[in-house]
Parts: sequence; structure tokens; C-alpha cells
Amino acid sequence: MLEGVAKFEGETHPVFSRIAAIGQTLYLDLGGESWEAVAITAEGWQVVSHPPARFCRSGSMQALPHPERHPDGINLLRDFVNVGSEDDFRMLVAWVLGCFHPKGPYPILILSGEQGSAKSTTAQTLRDLIDPASPSTRSTPKTEQDLVIAA
Repeated sequence: MLEGVAKFEGETHPVFSRIAAIGQTLYLDLGGESWEAVAITAEGWQVVSHPPARFCRSGSMQALPHPERHPDGINLLRDFVNVGSEDDFRMLVAWVLGCFHPKGPYPILILSGEQGSAKSTTAQTLRDLIDPASPSTRSTPKTEQDLVIAA
């Protein structure tokens, strides 16, 4: 009876995975035990301890590091990715920002280069930056149904 009351008469709240948009604010779940999130607005960002967004977490989701302000900002990423030019770095940063859009569409990253040019390392670094998980990679789906489930 209580389950029926909760299901049909109780309050409902939207649930988000890693990122939520409420009003003009984006909330990025840091994934830690304290349930802190980063509130991002046009004016800047701050870490909040009790975000208004409700997040669900998968068993493979890992915590993001606690953000820190740094004078070099996004330029700190340069040492961890292999890009050929300033324009390529800007495109990469735009791709990272696009991944934090709460509803999509989401950009597709295509890394190209010869063997040994750190394509896999760059992809893994970006994955860890955006949404770290354990295991961080998965094998290629064997069937079309496995592909749909993975997507």
C-alpha cells in the first residue's frame, strides 16, 4: 500500500546523471561521498554541498577531482593531450565543453594521426576528465543488441 501511495500520490523529482540543468544553472555532480556538485552559471562556478538537482550514479562512476581555480585555466590541459596547432586545441576545448551540455546533441570526437601519436592516450585522458569510470574502457560489442545496450 505504501509503495502505491508513493508511486501515484507522492512528489516526483527529475533525476540526472552527472550533469543537470535547473533554470540558468548547470550542476556537475563530483561523484564523491559528500554529494558535492559544481554550480556553473554565466558569472562563474562554485562548489555547492547541497545542490537542488538529484543525481543517480552507476556502479562504475568514479569521482571527479575537487576543482581548483588556477591562473593558467584550461591551458593546463595542453601538457596532457597531443594536438597539432592552436586551432586544434581550441576545437578540443570546444568538444570538452560540448560534452557538458545537459541534453545533447553531443559532439563526436574523431582523433586522427599516425600510429604512436597518442590518440588512445588523448582519448583516455579526455574520458577521465569528463566522466571517469571503472573500468574505463569496454570491449567491442559482439552483437547489435550489445551495441544498443552499451549506447
